[in-house]
Amino acid sequence: MTYDKLRRNPARFASLAGLSISEFNSLLPAFLEQWELYSARFTLKGKVRERVSYSRKTSKLPKIEDKLLFILSYLKNNSSQENHGAIYGMTQPQCNNWVRLLNDLLCMALNSLEKLPDSEHLRVDPLPEQ
Repeated sequence: MTYDKLRRNPARFASLAGLSISEFNSLLPAFLEQWELYSARFTLKGKVRERVSYSRKTSKLPKIEDKLLFILSYLKNNSSQENHGAIYGMTQPQCNNWVRLLNDLLCMALNSLEKLPDSEHLRVDPLPEQ
């Protein structure tokens, strides 16, 4: 499943990603910024990078659009990592590494756009005294 193939069908895209193509495209620059900041300093496994990072065409998630689609579809559809990894041609441990990293980057991107839910929505106000 790739962004390039899926974007040709907007209804299916929205069903799998939980966003319209225009919403996805508005989130993409912030996600890209977080990815570039992370990948310049760290490897996929979180170790400090010793060499310059480059994108491999043989990667299971070669484009930034594919990375964002991967994490959005995982979160939207709540599938097991075994199942989600199989869709993308990777093992469960590989899927787990990608999910953990991309979820953190997505949260940072949403935070930079001020689109994260406020933690105050969980607060319960005390009842007025009578």
